[in-house]
Amino acid sequence: MKNQVTNSENTLTNVKELPNLHGVEVSPRELSSEYWTPEKEGEYRVGLVLEVKEETYKSEVTGEPITLPCVIMLSQNEDLSFSTIRNGSKRLVATIEDAIESGEVVYGQTPVKITYTGKQKNKTNSFISDKWSVKPLIF
Repeated sequence: MKNQVTNSENTLTNVKELPNLHGVEVSPRELSSEYWTPEKEGEYRVGLVLEVKEETYKSEVTGEPITLPCVIMLSQNEDLSFSTIRNGSKRLVATIEDAIESGEVVYGQTPVKITYTGKQKNKTNSFISDKWSVKPLIF
């Protein structure tokens, strides 16, 4: 059993059957994700929305864990590398969910440009929320 490892499907893989992994090509996609917090209006990301997923974060106010739905996106950087980003803005999540539901965006297939357009005072309370533009890309 010392030459075997268990993978996520609880099956055994014989490590002696693995090729030399040092010489194979590395995917340009980074699997670890970063939380995207745009700092100025006009900042944008292009890529594919992979999913809307519940993520757990620590509240900056109480220190307690909170769960937020987040947009998970495979973002293409200007150097053509890829990174996985996430953002839990309620307006962005709602926009993406509506576009998915209406068929305008398909997870993992429809390239989009998500642009941060600034902050706006909420009509129903005294808070300020981020505003977004989400547009499909046309080739």
